[in-house]
Amino acid sequence: MNNQNTLFTLPDIPVKNETVRMNHGKPRLNSPLRNQIEMVMKSLDDLLPAEHLARDVWNYVKNLDLSKSLAKIQSVEGNVGRPATDPKVLLSLWIYGTIKGIGSARMIDEYCKEHDAYKWLCGGVEVNNHTISDFRTTQEEQFNDILIQSVAILSKANIISLEKISHDGLKVRACAGSSSFKRGVTLEGQFELAKLLVEDLQEEAKRNPNACKDRTTAAQIRLAQEKKQNLEMALEELEKIKAEKKKAAKRDRKTIGEADLNKARSSTTDPEARVMKMACSGFRPAYNVQFASTNKGKAIVAVEVLNKGNDKNQICKMIQQIEKQYSIVPKKYFVDGGYRGQEELERTVERYNGCEIYMPVSEETSEKQKLKESEAEVALRKRMETPEAKELYKERAATAEFVNAQSRNKGLQQFRVKGLKKVKCGALLFAIVQNITIALNIQGLM
Repeated sequence: MNNQNTLFTLPDIPVKNETVRMNHGKPRLNSPLRNQIEMVMKSLDDLLPAEHLARDVWNYVKNLDLSKSLAKIQSVEGNVGRPATDPKVLLSLWIYGTIKGIGSARMIDEYCKEHDAYKWLCGGVEVNNHTISDFRTTQEEQFNDILIQSVAILSKANIISLEKISHDGLKVRACAGSSSFKRGVTLEGQFELAKLLVEDLQEEAKRNPNACKDRTTAAQIRLAQEKKQNLEMALEELEKIKAEKKKAAKRDRKTIGEADLNKARSSTTDPEARVMKMACSGFRPAYNVQFASTNKGKAIVAVEVLNKGNDKNQICKMIQQIEKQYSIVPKKYFVDGGYRGQEELERTVERYNGCEIYMPVSEETSEKQKLKESEAEVALRKRMETPEAKELYKERAATAEFVNAQSRNKGLQQFRVKGLKKVKCGALLFAIVQNITIALNIQGLM
């Protein structure tokens, strides 16, 4: 029928579209209505599921001894003063935030107003970024005590053992910028200007006492004083840097001129920071964080922070810290070649004879130089030449590099605080989080 001849050409018959909508009206949508009043009967405890990480963090923290933090609180019963923020709340916020890779007090403060997990941890307690930040930078003794408690919990559960320890350094960017490092002449000029500015502001405040009540004027005086103190500290650190250069030149039997010493620089914002060679082969303002970790369980047991680029003369100090905190000396101690030093090795062997050091030895040493080696160096060389020692030494990288990577993943890329003391508090916090993470991953330990 379709091929039938016709007298005239017929137009094509349109194909019916079966999907044509029967109704061409406006689509019906569920749109937001934000001014509708609702009555929601819900407590903070209903915000999180039963197995939420924030609950696990709180259950861990509430069993810790925070007596050192509580002893600093001056507001006590029977005396004046408003109640202080519970240290357990602040510690929980920092631990949870660090696990999530958050290292900013301002960001944690913002999350406490917007995110359910942080609201639950606060439990109705009002916090601000200053309180959160001050807690992290003023609790070195308490953080060190918490680190010891975390190690004790893991040791009691037989998850870790302090018999074999791996020790490694981790260079972390400082808060200071590269442009903040100035030479002595520049620092002295800036210090004199800052000194004059402080004197002018203080003299103006004396002439007009009511001006100090103005927040802007008070802030100007405070900032000027802080700048003056930083510059004064930078000049002091500059002298230390020059002394270190002289000491290094004397050790290497080299001469260093006054022109070379004048090239030394220190930071105006973070005077204790030093320019170090980083893992990327570039040079950045940084701190050298030392972690001592257990080969079994990979928990951090000791922390130290240096403002020098090398790791020399740190073995004995770290073992001494472990002995002081846990009343035990490791039987085997693993370090890399950066810790190599004859005096340090002899000092460690003499003081801790029962502790075997595992460290790479130089293969380019000539026979003549080998004859001059001390007894400690000879014993180390013989030990490291055995197949057992080579197999054991593989545990160092598996432990130390793993711990460093875990810290990097949690945000240990750059410190947000300044000064050795505050930086060590931050490093201790990362060590605590590493140990707590291990405990949280073990079922039935909490």
